[in-house]
Amino acid sequence: MDYKKTFIKLCIEKEALKFGKFELKSGRTSPFFFNSGVFTDGQSIDLISELFLQIIKEKKINFTNIFGPAYKGIPLATGLAQIMFKNNMGVVNYVFDRKDEKKHGEGGELVGTFLPGNTIIVDDVITAGTAIKKSLENLEKYKIQIKDLMVLLDRKEKGTSSKAASEEIKIQYNINVYSIITIHDILEYIEDNSEFSQHKSDVEKYIANFGI
Repeated sequence: MDYKKTFIKLCIEKEALKFGKFELKSGRTSPFFFNSGVFTDGQSIDLISELFLQIIKEKKINFTNIFGPAYKGIPLATGLAQIMFKNNMGVVNYVFDRKDEKKHGEGGELVGTFLPGNTIIVDDVITAGTAIKKSLENLEKYKIQIKDLMVLLDRKEKGTSSKAASEEIKIQYNINVYSIITIHDILEYIEDNSEFSQHKSDVEKYIANFGI
């Protein structure tokens, strides 16, 4: 399975990937927009989990815990834990956080408990890296081992330096960063499909201005 093309096709089919002019949280105007929030059906989550699993096998990633940052990382963590069990890869623990600390009941910032061993983080997208870095800073208090991060899309954009945000994360936190696709995979797909060729120039200009 060519997981890059498979995922891009899923994104287009579900309209998770759109082309046009979009104002991003970072303040940049992008010629494409990615929204994993449309993956709200079992078939999509199952396929995404399979693609994550392919990367895990290829890269020989070992872990005990999966952390899914709220909110879009939560179904990704859940789906991955389930498909690993279905593929006889053991019972993997998953944990996710709350946007606001719960003051009653069991309380706390987290749902679930980290077990000893490596924790992998799964999330939707890296743009400027702000959200991921905040999650990593919030997790420091739990004294857990985090060696790997997987995302659906790495936009390969500059962070706070001339390096890509994903590269900054790798250097600053000593974490391996993997993605199903990058902005370059999207550009390659556009180049091979006449239906989207009118967007090629805008994507190339965006990469030249903000990409690595």
